Amino acid sequence: MVFFHLHDADTLFMPVLQPSFLPDPPAVEAATPLMAQYLAVKARHQDCLLFFRLGDFYEMFFEDAVTASKALDIALTRRGQHQGQDVPMCGVPAHAYESYVAKLIRAGFRVAICEQKESPEEAKKRAKGQGGGKAIVTRDVVRIITQGTLTEDSLLDARAANYLACLTNVGEDMAIAWCDIVAGHIFAQSVSVAELSGVLARLDASEILIAQRLVEKPELFEILAPVRAQLAPQPNGRFDSDNARRRLCDIYNVGDVAAFGDFSRAEIAALGSLLDYACLTQKTDLKHFARPLKSGALQVTIDAATRRNLELTRTLSGDRRGSLLDAIDRTETGAGARLLAARLTSPLTDVGAIAARLDAVAFFVGAGVLRDKMRASLRRCPDLERALARLALGRGGPRDLASVRDALSEAEAVRSALLAARLPLP
Repeated sequence: MVFFHLHDADTLFMPVLQPSFLPDPPAVEAATPLMAQYLAVKARHQDCLLFFRLGDFYEMFFEDAVTASKALDIALTRRGQHQGQDVPMCGVPAHAYESYVAKLIRAGFRVAICEQKESPEEAKKRAKGQGGGKAIVTRDVVRIITQGTLTEDSLLDARAANYLACLTNVGEDMAIAWCDIVAGHIFAQSVSVAELSGVLARLDASEILIAQRLVEKPELFEILAPVRAQLAPQPNGRFDSDNARRRLCDIYNVGDVAAFGDFSRAEIAALGSLLDYACLTQKTDLKHFARPLKSGALQVTIDAATRRNLELTRTLSGDRRGSLLDAIDRTETGAGARLLAARLTSPLTDVGAIAARLDAVAFFVGAGVLRDKMRASLRRCPDLERALARLALGRGGPRDLASVRDALSEAEAVRSALLAARLPLP
């Protein structure tokens, strides 16, 4: 992978890290079996810091250890030698890895989690069946964590969406797709050069996949400057519209993307590439994802400068406190806060949809007792959306199952209260 940075709005994106500039990786030859396994896994994930599971710890070696020890402010030690040189090593407890990962992600790193795929006993049995030899537990990467693919509550802001976006083009047509991994909603929108800055400002994505050919377009330099820290340039081949079309069909098990509606080739390329990246980093199927939807047609277009000056979600200094969202947000749940922010940043133009929202607000304004009951139930309701996503991705736990149980209980309480009110519902 090639990473780029932008010094100023009027300068070119220049490569800062390419394979030819990297130091030669340690040779696998003459390595111990464990170190040979590590080097083989690391060779497939050179753009990540590799958290290599050894018992109760995630260990890092060689350059990863040096880099991580500085970023995390932890001790740098060593583990034996390789080719006559000490092997740098550092590690973090597996039970508390999330806080360390959070710090690395905030610092701009990608982290690959390499787990043990079998127990030591299973490894010994396998080695015995293969004619003996030292038993090395099989390990492989089970997940790649990036800024736009976080799923843990401890790494996410409960009251804000965490968008992963993808920007590409097919010929003269440009499109952007985006999703929230832990919400399972995915959207696409055709976008012109004139509209791009406003769309990027509206999404405020944590990570933006972008085709290399767009990075090199001079007319986009100034537009992309404010989001340069979120850009993740990808090879052009990853954005082929035909491959994206096939990927969408495979993921959703449909015969043709026409089943989703009238999407342009550029939108298909953005959607397929986005989902392919999500599958690659999550190492699992995206069973909880809803079908793709088109966006933009029924929303007010607000350019980046106007959006910034309106201080919808952040003040001019970049703080949430003091913004319009901060002033009106009295939601009781994280999901409600995320929905309010999405509606505030994407005002509708459809009169019927606007009227329906106003009718819902008017209903609860006029039903004070019922409103208080609803707020009390919502206050007890866990974040079902994110709990379900973790379970669907195969990394849920007892707490997520309990969240589903408690949310269903509160849903029944909400339903009963609405029926008992005997009021015409909007």
